[in-house]
Amino acid sequence: MDNQGLFTAPPAADNTVLSLAALHAGFCLGEVTILPAQGFVVVHGEHRHVSAKALELLLQLAVQAQNIVSQQHLLTAVWGDANAAKVNLTHAISELRHVLGDAKSCPVFIQTLPRRGYRLLLQPGPLNKTAGLAPLVERRGRGGAVTAKHRFWLISLFRGSRLFSVSVAFLVSVWLFIQVMAITFPLLNISATGMKLTLLILLIVFPLVLLITWIVDLRERKKRLAQADHPDKQRYWRRQLLLELGFLLLSFSAVGLLAHSVKSAMEADVAGQSTAAIVPTDSAVIANAVAVLPFQLTAGSEIEDYLLDGIRQELLYSLTQLNQFPVLADRAMQATTDINNYQQLAAQLRVEFLVEGRLSTTADQLQLEISVIEAATGVRRWSNRLSHNRQALPALQQELHRQVQNAFALLLPHNGPAYAGAEYRITGNFAAFDAYMQAQQRLKKFDDIASLDQAEQLLLQALQADPDFALASAALCKVHLDKYMVSRSVTEFELARQACQHAGGLQVNQAEVAAILGDLYRVSGQYPEAMARYEQALALNPRWVDALSGKALVLKASGNSTEAEQQFKRAIELEPGYWQNYMLYGGFLYEAGQFSAAARHFERAAQLKPGSTEVLNSLAAAWFFSGQFEQAILAWQQVVELSPVAQSFSNLGTAHYFNADYQRAEQRYRQALSNSGDDYTIWTNLADVLAVQAGRRHDALPLYQQALQLAQRNLVVDAQAPALLSQISRLQSELQQCDAALQTELQVQAANQADFYVFYDLAIANFNCARSEQGSAYVRQAISLGYPSELVAVDPKIPQAGY
Repeated sequence: MDNQGLFTAPPAADNTVLSLAALHAGFCLGEVTILPAQGFVVVHGEHRHVSAKALELLLQLAVQAQNIVSQQHLLTAVWGDANAAKVNLTHAISELRHVLGDAKSCPVFIQTLPRRGYRLLLQPGPLNKTAGLAPLVERRGRGGAVTAKHRFWLISLFRGSRLFSVSVAFLVSVWLFIQVMAITFPLLNISATGMKLTLLILLIVFPLVLLITWIVDLRERKKRLAQADHPDKQRYWRRQLLLELGFLLLSFSAVGLLAHSVKSAMEADVAGQSTAAIVPTDSAVIANAVAVLPFQLTAGSEIEDYLLDGIRQELLYSLTQLNQFPVLADRAMQATTDINNYQQLAAQLRVEFLVEGRLSTTADQLQLEISVIEAATGVRRWSNRLSHNRQALPALQQELHRQVQNAFALLLPHNGPAYAGAEYRITGNFAAFDAYMQAQQRLKKFDDIASLDQAEQLLLQALQADPDFALASAALCKVHLDKYMVSRSVTEFELARQACQHAGGLQVNQAEVAAILGDLYRVSGQYPEAMARYEQALALNPRWVDALSGKALVLKASGNSTEAEQQFKRAIELEPGYWQNYMLYGGFLYEAGQFSAAARHFERAAQLKPGSTEVLNSLAAAWFFSGQFEQAILAWQQVVELSPVAQSFSNLGTAHYFNADYQRAEQRYRQALSNSGDDYTIWTNLADVLAVQAGRRHDALPLYQQALQLAQRNLVVDAQAPALLSQISRLQSELQQCDAALQTELQVQAANQADFYVFYDLAIANFNCARSEQGSAYVRQAISLGYPSELVAVDPKIPQAGY
């Protein structure tokens, strides 16, 4: 980069252009004296030795001072060959910079012009008559100590000690390592506590490095001091010793304070984790509890992975419908995949029995060996072999359920009859069963829009083959609900409603179907109906975690945060290995303004489901609102690289918006809309970016109108949703429909909400309609609920009044 214009060179002492011969005799560059004949440069009274090649290079630059001298010319003049290695030239320039105390980034003497050459910025002046009589003082204290009286003697003391150069190098290296650590540790799922521990270790190493360096350097200087015969030289070393002792004392004190702060922060993290109750500590075995281990495939056998896992998943699900004994969900076993010992599994999973399966295939025949093992002893309590044709896989599944149910009827004491309607019903159609298994496998591994689309097509195939397949219909409803939550497309919600109505009309008493119907009612704001469905699911299976989480979300929306939190914790207790439990509880904490606690739960979810774009998006949002802006932006950029979803583009746009980088914010929001054109929030964000720029308000108005139309269309889903209504009020105010905005605001106030986003939207709506006092009250309320005041301070939509 050309640095011209970044500095003002001091005038030369004399404007006379010196010849090469005169320059050889000596000259001045500002306050520096150049003595080529003696091979020295005098800087602040200190003689510094310079190599012959470097001096000759300086002379060539001085002849053409303030002009650009090409690299080829310098190589020819100094080394006699224009094709000589350019590294010679680079080393000589570096030597001159070092001796003159020049900086490449902000030069005073020599300017580098990439691909063009070099330029001496100062005009050489004639040699002062006394310049050659300056006392000889070598660097690093090897000469007399006359410079002790010089005004730069302190700098000389610093330069004469390796202690300071080593400390600077170490601190720069640590700073660079911290930057890398901030990027890589979250990607490796290393917690914030791990980062603090690493920093604490570096703080401990720093004084050790300084102490070792000082001792080694001190030994060498003691030897030289014993040979010194000049009193000024001895005084110089004593001063340097006192300076180093003071520096060490100051460094050790600073390191001690920092280490204490980091240690306190780590203790706070541990305390926070314990208070947040991420994973319950109860390790007692659950009476009669059962876990179904992953099925194995015998050597030489071949079957699709989704079928092998699907047979086990369906067995596990069918056992939960019996409601006779606790069955550990597959999601709760995600953290135990590397444990092979029965006793360790029993301790980790807190179960009494394990179900094992081994499948072998011959031609078109399937043989399944199934066993029930007593976990504490490893004793096989029951086993059987089932054999069916591949096309009769649904029949094998029904037989497997019946056999295992009968086995546990013999092994476990009867505590009363099973729930009357809790029968296992599945399709008898192989094509429907096969498509359903593929869809479930897809949903289990991935959570992006592409996977949801693929699962949707597979479930439609299953229902085409068997229209009465209730589980497939309920799963299709859940897929459309997930797509609606991402895209805010009313069409997706209507498709979800149709699929759920079909599943409910099949009159099956299965916990999964009831819980998904509860999700539909909850999203549409029909909380009593949703709670009834969740209670139905829990009556069928008290350990059905999806129903517990749904019930918690309804309680939160109804204002019962205390009971909601207990339900979230209960879900984590039942399935501590399921990532979604931590996501939902983390979302609850996030909306309560507890961003650090939310981030810890999102980090746990990321450990259980690495590479999930949903998890990374949520984790980045928690980091952003807790002040870790750079870390959040890097995470969102990673999400964009993994899967260009609308939410990540929109989040990046918001980060740029608060950084006043409106051009990049606009670009990100437009990318988000290309992925999700029905999301009224993204249309609002894009309009905001245009509205805050000079002369672009007229471009924003059609976008606000589009956002308002999309938001009002979503009223058919839930006409009383506070977050939706607050945004509608805000959009109405942007279009100066202030009377309508006020009426919508009154609807929101009736809901008695505690969502800081709601109050922030209402604040902007009031400012837009010149109701500044009410707007300020809403801003303060949003801040009290957790909205960061730092973001308020940089938001151009909020008049700044010292919030």
